[in-house]
Amino acid sequence: MITIRLLSCLALIVTLTSCSLSKVATTSFRGGFDFSTVESYSTYGRNSAFGGLQNLSDSTRNTIELAIEQGFDENGFSYKTVKKADIVIAYHVINHNFGELKRYNQQVKYCSYCLKAGQATRKELQAKLRPGSLILDIIDPKNQRSVWRSVYPLGFKEKDNSQEMQEKISDAVDRMLEDYPKGKNFSKINNLNEYIA
Repeated sequence: MITIRLLSCLALIVTLTSCSLSKVATTSFRGGFDFSTVESYSTYGRNSAFGGLQNLSDSTRNTIELAIEQGFDENGFSYKTVKKADIVIAYHVINHNFGELKRYNQQVKYCSYCLKAGQATRKELQAKLRPGSLILDIIDPKNQRSVWRSVYPLGFKEKDNSQEMQEKISDAVDRMLEDYPKGKNFSKINNLNEYIA
């Protein structure tokens, strides 16, 4: 009887511990790109080449784009048109059709060997490319090439309602942006927060 209670307590502790551990984004970026000069961002329009790369519902697209805008706005960046922005944000939700991912990678000119900076190695980033994960790419508009990539598992479940899905997407984008190379915009926000406190 004591053994059963002890095993039950251990199982409960393991479950609670695994639930409380926060997921971490897997991110890598190009070391030669000067992220400190970035002040503005944009996203690709629905009628761009990116719009047809993946079959996502409008509500999912809206949720991802809103989370991107909120995340970048909260970190001091301003939204501009694609032609005027310092960077452009692209996104992809990985599904079981890896042909879609391959076409997306070609469109953002993703080079896994080029993104050597950051916490994640190329192999670690590749290992996280699983169905149900969100990819965010920061594109340098000068050469239309990805200079930063982050991958995060969304963890959608069949029983999730739209609010739960929105929360998971928003949380994913927030965690991914934690790995943005700290530039002057993040310094401004941190200095302002310290001044207010």
